[in-house]
Formats: sequence, C-alpha cells, structure tokens
Amino acid sequence: MASDLRIRGERAPNRPWHPGRRGLRPVVILGGDGQARRYASTRAGSVTVEFLLILPILLLVLLIVIEFGMYFANKQQVALACRVGAEAAARTAGLPNGGPIPSNIIQAVSSQLASSGITYAAIFLQHNSGGSPYTLTEPSSPPAGCSAPAAPLPPASLPDHGRISVRVTVCVPMTSLAPNVLKMFGFDLAGRYTSCSTTFRYSS
Repeated sequence: MASDLRIRGERAPNRPWHPGRRGLRPVVILGGDGQARRYASTRAGSVTVEFLLILPILLLVLLIVIEFGMYFANKQQVALACRVGAEAAARTAGLPNGGPIPSNIIQAVSSQLASSGITYAAIFLQHNSGGSPYTLTEPSSPPAGCSAPAAPLPPASLPDHGRISVRVTVCVPMTSLAPNVLKMFGFDLAGRYTSCSTTFRYSS
C-alpha cells in the first residue's frame, strides 16, 4: 500500500502544514500511474461517444444552412426575373388576349434565370389591355404546383381602376434553387414549386 500512496509537496518539509500557513498544500494521489492511465482512457472514450452522439445534429444544422441559404439567394433571382419579364410585357405592343405568351417576354425571363442556372416551370402573363383581364400561360399545361395569382387584374374600364396593367408570374421548381440535401431527413424538395409576381403599368 505504501507504493500506491504518494504525497507531493516541496515547501517546508519539516514543519507541519496547516490552513493558515502559506505554501504548497500537499496533494495526495491514490492508485498510482496505472489508475491514472485507466482514468484518462475512460475519459477519452466518453469524449468520443459524446462526439458521435452530437455529430448528426451538427450535420443537420450544416445542411439546413446550406439548403436555405442557397434557396433564399436564388429566390432573389426569381424575383428579378419577374421584374424583367413584367418590364418587357409593359413595353410589348398589342398583347394578345389568348394563345402563347409573346416570345420576347419568355426570352427576357429565361435569360435572367439562366444567369443563375435556374429553369422555369411555368410563366403566367396577366393583362387588361383589351378592357377585361386575360391570362396567358407558358407552357399551355403548367405543372400542378404552379398557378397564376388567384386575384386577376381588375378591368381597365372600371372608374377606380382606370389604368392598363400587366402582371408576370414566374414559377420554378425548388430543386432549381437549392440542392435537395435534406431529403434524407424527410424534407424533400422534389415536386415542390415557388413563384413570384410583379405588376407594371402597361406603357406601350
């Protein structure tokens, strides 16, 4: 037992230590080097287990930051594409009351989205240049998750709304805005769409 009990202290070895005396307080180490090594090994194993338990949470937080960061950044590009498309529509003479959307409007939206690597799922053009609200769609049969705003433009002939307006709505798949990295955690972007609308006064 004598070999397993060591007292460490260097100051005043021949004088008894008491709480009021300045100097090193004796430190008693029990168990020897073998027990210290076993304690260090057990502590290292506990740290490893704790890290493995928290690793999935850290990974989830990282993936959330990546996915939603890219989503909101690219959503700004969709909003800009809506504005560009609405500006092109406002300057287009003779907007049709039916049929396909004029190619210059589609080209304006597509070019803006292509600069960020985004592809549209549908484009909706609403206008009241003929006196009544009209809605044009590209493609003619858009995906189920894409639709024009529920409230159409008011007729230009009404006294309180006596101006001609155009509204462009761009619908894009969410997978074009952000990587689908949270699918493994049950948040799947596949089959989901987001849209943005911009209204301009018709000036042509």
